[in-house]
Amino acid sequence: MPARSDIRRIVAYARSPLCLAGSSLLMLVGLCAVSAVMLWNMRLDAAQRSAMASHSLVRVLSRDIARNIEMYDLSLRAIVDGMRIPAVAQASPEIRHMILFDRATTAENFGHTLVFDATGKLILSSRSLDAPDLNYADREYFQYHATHADPGLHISKPIVSRLTGRRVLVLSRRLSHPDGSFAGVALGSVYLDYFRQLFVAAGADRIGTVVLYGPGGTILMRSPYDEEQIGRSVWASESYQRFLVAKEGTFVGPSMIVDGARRFVYAHVGELPLQLSISISPDEIYAEWWQRALGLGGVVIVLCGLAVVLTWSLCHELAQRKAAEQATAALNADLAQMAITDSLTGLYNRRRFDEVLTRELQRAVRAHQPISLLMLDADHFKSFNDRYGHQRGDEALKLIARSIEAALGRPCDTAYRIGGEEFAVILPDTAEAGAEIVATRIREIVEGSRMPHSGNPHNVVTVSCGVVAAAMCTIRDAAALIALADAALYAAKDAGRNRIHVADRIKHGLRLIVTG
Repeated sequence: MPARSDIRRIVAYARSPLCLAGSSLLMLVGLCAVSAVMLWNMRLDAAQRSAMASHSLVRVLSRDIARNIEMYDLSLRAIVDGMRIPAVAQASPEIRHMILFDRATTAENFGHTLVFDATGKLILSSRSLDAPDLNYADREYFQYHATHADPGLHISKPIVSRLTGRRVLVLSRRLSHPDGSFAGVALGSVYLDYFRQLFVAAGADRIGTVVLYGPGGTILMRSPYDEEQIGRSVWASESYQRFLVAKEGTFVGPSMIVDGARRFVYAHVGELPLQLSISISPDEIYAEWWQRALGLGGVVIVLCGLAVVLTWSLCHELAQRKAAEQATAALNADLAQMAITDSLTGLYNRRRFDEVLTRELQRAVRAHQPISLLMLDADHFKSFNDRYGHQRGDEALKLIARSIEAALGRPCDTAYRIGGEEFAVILPDTAEAGAEIVATRIREIVEGSRMPHSGNPHNVVTVSCGVVAAAMCTIRDAAALIALADAALYAAKDAGRNRIHVADRIKHGLRLIVTG
């Protein structure tokens, strides 16, 4: 009887207004707390997305600008070298024009390419065989080369071209006589509109204020475009001085033009005296977040009004059950991923390699489809570890892993670290030609990363690769395919490393057959 009485009291209390009010209050507090966390995460996400977009845009734009200026500078170097050859100077105007001026000098984004003698007189023009009677001895770049023996590239502040009337950035190099004395100047001009078009094409106006700075902190171009700011120097500003500390970075500092703080993401443009930055104010970063926050806040207020009629016990139970299920599923997924992943490189491990190769080989047999296997090995890796240490060795392995991932173009292509400095790539539905292309791409990306390795004859980290492609072949199991790929890998190493060796299809009889 006492037990039944206790039960009745509990049920009665659960149905009482006090219990319902308490339950509704708890639900209200919980809902508000969840909303606050969501709003805070949304705010962090807004900042993160803005930072990622800024970093990506700065890198893309700086690489594009550096590449185009470097291309144009190569043309100037060719002119300087050509002017030193007596036969070029004595050639007919037509032949000399063809020798000195390549197609880069007449590209759409570039202005006239000109050559001046030691007095500043215009003697050659990329746009005409007959150079206009002009003298440029008063220009800053001419006076610089006349008084400096430096043969390097000189970049001017933005000026107005006397030939086109457009604003340009002048790139110039000194011409010298055999005795080193001043012989003149070779120059090319880049239209400032090129940078403006580049910013517009990249959608810079949707991210923040993008500014390209020239020598002395001169503003060459900005987006949104402001004619009054072009040519203005911000050298003395605190934020610009921070650009000079490192090649690239992110910081919050005072605006260079208007009042207030800005978050700057910047990078130097190659090895040129140019900097590119994106600045954005906190108001711009969180403008969209504020709209979402107000909308979500209004919804939360409405839900809070309705939440008082719900039962706390049911909501609490459902929330706990859902959280437990999610935690269990996440834990299981993490454990499953850890079991098949190499912890250093993030690639699949040897266990996963054996499973996938066996499965894909069986599928290739059933479907009468080709399959290819790449075996890769870091060249002279032991000497690399001995010279640079194991921590640097780990970085080299990660570099190779990222290079392999960058070279793979399909979701079905999978990469593995199968031990030490050995890697493997499984390429389903891929014949010999395609496999060799992928292997070549991997080798070139690793070598192109230019990680120093003095113990390697190439002076950088490289890989060797063995390729085996099976198309309708006698390969019956994964071990045979691995053995052929290993043999091809050792052949690549025996041939000098940093190369690819494809297994001899005729010699090994590489044809898949259906058994059973």
